[in-house]
Amino acid sequence: MTDLQPSWVLGRRSYGDNGLLVEFFAGGDGRCGAVARGVFRRKPGGNLAALLQPFRPLLIKLTGRGELKTLAAVEAPTAGYTLRAESLISGLYLNELLTRVLPRFDPHPALFLQYGEAVQALQQGPPELALRRFELVLLGELGYRIQWSIDESGEPISAAKLYLYEVGRGFVVKTTQDSVHGRPGIPGRVLLGIDDALTTSELLDDEALPFMKSVTRSAVSALTAGRPINSRGILRSLKQPSAHS
Repeated sequence: MTDLQPSWVLGRRSYGDNGLLVEFFAGGDGRCGAVARGVFRRKPGGNLAALLQPFRPLLIKLTGRGELKTLAAVEAPTAGYTLRAESLISGLYLNELLTRVLPRFDPHPALFLQYGEAVQALQQGPPELALRRFELVLLGELGYRIQWSIDESGEPISAAKLYLYEVGRGFVVKTTQDSVHGRPGIPGRVLLGIDDALTTSELLDDEALPFMKSVTRSAVSALTAGRPINSRGILRSLKQPSAHS
């Protein structure tokens, strides 16, 4: 079958009596919405609704000239990924973030590949590094690339100095006034370590990950205009100790 493109389901909801309105992240079309009709009808091998699940690699064909397409065909070349607990919430965070910030019908091949790598990594182990790498690619694709090895003036990061991250500016040297206001600084050696790890695909140490998270989350907040991501709240609630424990 021709015109099939790789795709992931970002979300779905009911549409009429026997259909779904599906939000896709497609390799060719980027983020797009499509109506899938008759998905709950029984067919040999199951119904289409069982295929249209998040975290399952798909091949789809879309038709129509308007913004809302029609799903003409769908195949599942491989089994889907099984995400549980924290990894599931992290996967939902990726989907929600893409739905919030990506323009429709704006292809991002590098981001599409990174999404697949992130989902695979979420199934295999702790989610933190997979999330940070994905956020960085997303930011770069949308014009918010973070330079870890240079400061706002283009000078090399000094391992001996402390820095603050300012959205739109980059890394600035922490001053005495910043210390008075209680703003924590990021050691330059940590920034250089993050830059090396991202370049070589090495693992980050436990010290670097919280700093990296604070930077990417500040930048992502600019993309979402400060509006909270719902899946983050779910994850925080799961991590908070019970009042009865």
